[in-house]
Amino acid sequence: MSNNEPIDLDLVDKVYALIPEHTRQDVCDALITNMVDNMPSNVLGKLTGDPQGFDQAESILHSYYEDTSDFKELLIDCFKIFGAENTLYLLDSMQLDKRPNPQEINVSSGTCEVSELQGEPSQDN
Repeated sequence: MSNNEPIDLDLVDKVYALIPEHTRQDVCDALITNMVDNMPSNVLGKLTGDPQGFDQAESILHSYYEDTSDFKELLIDCFKIFGAENTLYLLDSMQLDKRPNPQEINVSSGTCEVSELQGEPSQDN
């Protein structure tokens, strides 16, 4: 957990800008899961009434951060709780830059034919 260092809000802004819009729900899920997994049982108990209420805690946090305008707040909270290095490590491990944007994938009828990728074969033969 973080050692109460000040939060670099410029870094948070840069990280926020680098997270592709289409990956934000996955990022939110991963950050919340990480929060709950690292939550002390007394905090978990105060949040849910059950020191083993991991699923309920995740549900509560998802409800809290569900508005897309709260996504940056989630990042700030993770920087506060885990520190910049641990938060950035988690985000880096998700390889967000390698995830295709579903809006950019052209799939017709659930299949992708090789000719679509390489161009139509010549009909000269």
